[in-house]
Amino acid sequence: MTRFIFASILFCCVTMVFSQSKEMSLTPVAPDAVLKGFIKNYGDEKVSWKVTEGNYEGTFKLIGMPATAWYDSTGHRMKVVVDIKADQLPSIALSYIERNYPKAKIVRAQKWTDDKKVSTFQADIKLATETKSLMFTSRGDLITAPGQE
Repeated sequence: MTRFIFASILFCCVTMVFSQSKEMSLTPVAPDAVLKGFIKNYGDEKVSWKVTEGNYEGTFKLIGMPATAWYDSTGHRMKVVVDIKADQLPSIALSYIERNYPKAKIVRAQKWTDDKKVSTFQADIKLATETKSLMFTSRGDLITAPGQE
């Protein structure tokens, strides 16, 4: 009887170990070139990877804020987006929102940077019943207005 109980416990433990390793293998792992590119840009930040249209999308925290970086298979960073506080939007962009949408509330602000280090800003504003996304240059000039998206 003791052998049966021991064998049952051993079987349960082995089953748990193998089932956990299968779950981990379902998470895509970025190739070495992508990992090296990420480490070069962000050091040893904890990142989770997802494959999207043949590119690698890494989600992590940058200075405590949610961030996502996209890499191609060679490890070249194509773009990065970081959530920012609304008051970190360019002042011209804030003035535009205040002037054109006086009752709107900024619900999300992001800074987008492409591989040439050109930055743009996105402000998602909440109106009475809808949310609109506005894009601005690094200076704060409007790029996309509602209806032109």
